[in-house]
Amino acid sequence: MPKSTFIICEKSYIVRKGLISIIEKIPNTQIVQQFDSEDEMKNLSNIESDFIVINPNLLNKETINILQNAGSPAGSEGNSQFISLSEKSEITDINWVEFININDSQNTILTKLKTLIGNKETNESKSKSQDEISKREVDILKNIALGLSNKEIADKLFISTHTVVTHRKNITRKLGIKTVPGLTIYAILNKIININDTE
Repeated sequence: MPKSTFIICEKSYIVRKGLISIIEKIPNTQIVQQFDSEDEMKNLSNIESDFIVINPNLLNKETINILQNAGSPAGSEGNSQFISLSEKSEITDINWVEFININDSQNTILTKLKTLIGNKETNESKSKSQDEISKREVDILKNIALGLSNKEIADKLFISTHTVVTHRKNITRKLGIKTVPGLTIYAILNKIININDTE
């Protein structure tokens, strides 16, 4: 499992080191960089990280532009997610996924960070599952979710019923989903079919 990486952007040495010591208590995490000024934050565009923890007081128009290029909407896979580190919830042009108050207890901060890491790993797992399904299996799954029988799928895709059954077994094994309703929900969540197609 790849490590969850963090960049810390905070002027206060004590606050920065305190947060790092908390993050290091979480297994499989890594601090890849620390910044303590707006000027240093210009280097953010050259570093990849899962999470960037920022004191909003360090933000200016230039650093906001850099961050917007480094990240994406909250929860998007493969891009940085932004965590505010402040005494209050700041309203900026940054799409924060979490707010850490510098007065939060260690347990509160750990809970917030572990939840974010868990969500990231869940999203990566879903993406990996879909990557493991072949293009033909996606075609089969789509038709299963649309309510077609094995014979109807076979006729539609010009393959034998036996081949459809084999693909269904492989799909079930790879996804760990055995029921048609479960496969249908998976197909909708992963945009293989539109929810309106099932009506």
